Amino acid sequence: MLTNPSTRPFRANAALLLLASILPCSVARAQTAPAASPTPAPASGSAPAEPPKPSIGEQCSAAYERSQTEKLAGHYVAARAAALECSQIQCSAAIVKECVRFYEALEADTPTLVFSARKYEGGELTDVRVEMDGQLATEQITGRPLAVDPGPHDFVFTHPQRGRIQVRETARVGDHARVIEVKFVDPNAKPEDKGVAPVPTKLGPRKIPVLSYVLGGVGVAALGAFTYFRVSGVQDYNELNSNCSPQCNPNDVDPIRSKFTASYVSLGVGIAALAGAGLVYVVAPRRDRIPVVQASIGAHGDGAMAGVKATF
Repeated sequence: MLTNPSTRPFRANAALLLLASILPCSVARAQTAPAASPTPAPASGSAPAEPPKPSIGEQCSAAYERSQTEKLAGHYVAARAAALECSQIQCSAAIVKECVRFYEALEADTPTLVFSARKYEGGELTDVRVEMDGQLATEQITGRPLAVDPGPHDFVFTHPQRGRIQVRETARVGDHARVIEVKFVDPNAKPEDKGVAPVPTKLGPRKIPVLSYVLGGVGVAALGAFTYFRVSGVQDYNELNSNCSPQCNPNDVDPIRSKFTASYVSLGVGIAALAGAGLVYVVAPRRDRIPVVQASIGAHGDGAMAGVKATF
């Protein structure tokens, strides 16, 4: 095919113009394109190396030391757990022997508590939540013992319908299965059914017991007899002393001696009876039963001995 020679320059110029229009755009796009940031290579040795795990022997020694320090701090529960940890067979024989001995001693000393909740009108409650020192102890009462550290603890018993009861109890070393019991009242019960103590009324005047009257009468009569025997004996003694002393007839002296003895006995009876009457008066209004007062009188040489025994 023949081509017109006059059209060749035109085609060459058109090709050059097309190339010139495409090339600046490609160069500009290449210049404005952001350069890709190179991905940094991970630096060798930058990651921290994990510390080596302690050996079995080191773990056993640490558990043994922890059991000692927890016991000194009063944390018997944690000390017992640490002693159990170092009592395992993988530990050395010496450590196992010490830890077993220490665990048995802690088992005997660590106090345990058993929670109990009852209705005030009678009956047991189990759906009671118990907190100890602000931490949950049990969701419901099961009757199983709970090991605690010695010392005072604050307990909160919560029942869904009967409310909350707060108590403070002290756990002592060696206490085992000590029962901590509370009683919930029925919120719908009457006040008298809740066990509310009645308001005490004002006490009236104190009444004199009948026994005080009886003992008082005996005392007055005995003192009267003492006066009679004493005065009569003194008169007889003075009469004999002025008439026949010192060579009086013994038959005349013996009645005077009897009067003096009777006066001493009467005096003892009077004092004992009056003391018993006063004692009954003081204590009888504060007791449900009348105290028993016993007076005893016995001869002692030329006189008498009197005693009072009161049973309340």
